[in-house]
Amino acid sequence: MARLVGLSVVRTNMMKMKVLAIALVLGACGGGSGEFDKFMKMDSEKAAAFNVGGKDCKEKAKSVGDWRTKNSADYQAMRKTLGEKYGKDVPKDVMEKYGDQIKSNKKAVMDAMFACSSDPDFSKMMDATKDKD
Repeated sequence: MARLVGLSVVRTNMMKMKVLAIALVLGACGGGSGEFDKFMKMDSEKAAAFNVGGKDCKEKAKSVGDWRTKNSADYQAMRKTLGEKYGKDVPKDVMEKYGDQIKSNKKAVMDAMFACSSDPDFSKMMDATKDKD
């Protein structure tokens, strides 16, 4: 029962963070802004890191840990900049261009977090790289 409660809390917190990220991303279109394209590229690379290893949480921990160590500071800075610059309005062209990609990226991260949240290697990596976010 405690594991289910823990998974629920992790999933809820990750969902809140991902929804915030998507809101910032969706609001970040400035008429084909290269900044937005760059962010989506980075967001897709993040999703790819979470997809590594299939159900092998140890492989995911290594891949995600490497990505977070290398990219999280830039990723978070870009999210902040885009959010400040463009606000939270969701332009239709952004959804047309990136809607499916955003959903796919979100699913990859959420699936990995749910599958590996109780794995000791994955949890250790998340704790070790939390300051990178």
